[in-house]
Amino acid sequence: MSAGRSGETAERHIGAIERWHPRLDRYLDASRRPIVLADGLIWPEGPTWDSKRNCLYFSDIPANRIYQWSSAGGLTVRRAPAGSLGEAAVDPEVMPGTNGLLYLPEEDALLICDQDSRSLRKLSLASGALSEVLDSGGTPFNSPNDLVVSRGGVIYFTDPPYGLRKGNRSAARRRAFNGVYQSDGSGGARLVSRAMSYPNGIALSVDERYLYVSQSDEQAPLIRRFRLEDGRAVDDGEVWYDMAAHRSADSPGLPDGMTVAHDGTVFATAPGGVIVISPDGSALGRIFTGRATANCCFGEDGRTLFVTADKCLLQLRTLTRAPG
Repeated sequence: MSAGRSGETAERHIGAIERWHPRLDRYLDASRRPIVLADGLIWPEGPTWDSKRNCLYFSDIPANRIYQWSSAGGLTVRRAPAGSLGEAAVDPEVMPGTNGLLYLPEEDALLICDQDSRSLRKLSLASGALSEVLDSGGTPFNSPNDLVVSRGGVIYFTDPPYGLRKGNRSAARRRAFNGVYQSDGSGGARLVSRAMSYPNGIALSVDERYLYVSQSDEQAPLIRRFRLEDGRAVDDGEVWYDMAAHRSADSPGLPDGMTVAHDGTVFATAPGGVIVISPDGSALGRIFTGRATANCCFGEDGRTLFVTADKCLLQLRTLTRAPG
């Protein structure tokens, strides 16, 4: 594995910026290319920025590790094994480790999609202690995958079967559908939707009136948008953006994780990279990586986009910024 530090002279770049609409110029400089911060990873996922320590955390799911990257320290292992059961035996039907992560600045903790327990856990970054967040109500979730938290503390998360080694055919699967859920943090979870075949990445609009959920389905790769009132979905979601046309031999992958800029523009992982989509659903361009791309988030001063893709961690300076 090799890892670089921001600011080193021997920067390695991959991909390109594809400008599909002049409005892309508000968000990206098309002359720039993504910088490779680390390669030799397996399938990095769930990046999140720690504003207290000025570092990025992300999961490498098959490696069962949570990594930490900073411009000062480069790449280090933050937690291994990553999952809540540690070295203890995990159900052989389950792939151990973690997926989506979210830094909670008020608690100085990581909210974790934990594949070991098939639930959500909270990791104190000060003490290393893990605590339970969700009660499955006696029926284990499939494999919580990605998550987002509203300003009021409502947790929204997706529950596809990707952490089960045999997916939908797994003998460990106890739910007949792959759902989208929400929780107010008191322990229980409420079903938002069971209409999506493979719900994956998830994000909230800046005004929290909409919930975006990607569907990683080869037959129907898309993003669905749910309308929220008082934090609850009031419809089954509309197809907000269809990605079928972007699939090609040089653009592998499916829609996955996403993040939202301060003006509501969505940076959504997609076949071959990250597509920049305006709030009205118009695609403005793509950060082309040429590989399956898992997730992205803003970090540093809020203007740097970090991207996890097949075998690598990427960085790109933008002309926009994170909310807040």
